[in-house]
Amino acid sequence: MKHLKWIGVVALVILCGAITVSCKGKKAEVKPVKGVLEEPVNEGKAPELVVATLDRHVLDKNFEMILNDTVNHVQVWSLVSCDSVTSSEGFGIVIAKDGRATIFADIRHGNTPAARYNASTGELWLTGVSVEGTGTHVERFYKIGFRDDGPHYVAGTINPYEIQEALRKELTYSVKGENITLYNGETELATVTNTVKDMGDFFDDAVWLGEQISYNINGDSLFVLAQPGVNFVTGKVLHYDDMPAITALVTFNNDGGFTLSNISVSQSSN
Repeated sequence: MKHLKWIGVVALVILCGAITVSCKGKKAEVKPVKGVLEEPVNEGKAPELVVATLDRHVLDKNFEMILNDTVNHVQVWSLVSCDSVTSSEGFGIVIAKDGRATIFADIRHGNTPAARYNASTGELWLTGVSVEGTGTHVERFYKIGFRDDGPHYVAGTINPYEIQEALRKELTYSVKGENITLYNGETELATVTNTVKDMGDFFDDAVWLGEQISYNINGDSLFVLAQPGVNFVTGKVLHYDDMPAITALVTFNNDGGFTLSNISVSQSSN
């Protein structure tokens, strides 16, 4: 009888423990952020009319000046249109240093290019665009080098796919009810509450990265800004209204690669 009594007590303790765990609820599953870009982005070639316009070597009203560094004698122009009616389709950059210009027909500058000359390294930093459209803005970063006895050249570039994958190695998320929490390793970056009510439940892979990638050149520092989007069971279109932008410092390695650090939520995000 004593033996049976102890079995009953143990069973009661186990039952109470199970009830307690059930009342607390399950811990939200932490998942990796998914990537929209499936492979490196091919920038393509400039249209023939763009090449012909650049070959005329006339910097007229069809060009827009991106940078005019009078101290270091560096200028950068983007080709906006080939003539009064024909767009450049976002292609065409001209870079000059000490009066010597080089044409980069196949660099896509897009609508919001930026450039800065770093006198300490002797390099020009330039941001162009790989994908631009409704709900999508994906930039590409370039380092331009200079020669005293030859044309200027692309010393390095960061393909959007590379930056997407580097961020994905650092970012995870969890979903609990209508709340989405983003993490960098064990660090919680932000928790947001979904306000989209007409797209059904979250898709099983709810958070995706790769449609919104841009750069901020701040002095001699380069920061990447990437905003994750939310995928729902209805529509398969990413929504960004409630999601913050993630920022990270980009540091270049001696081997030509880069590393990310200081990952945080951008103060300028929604």
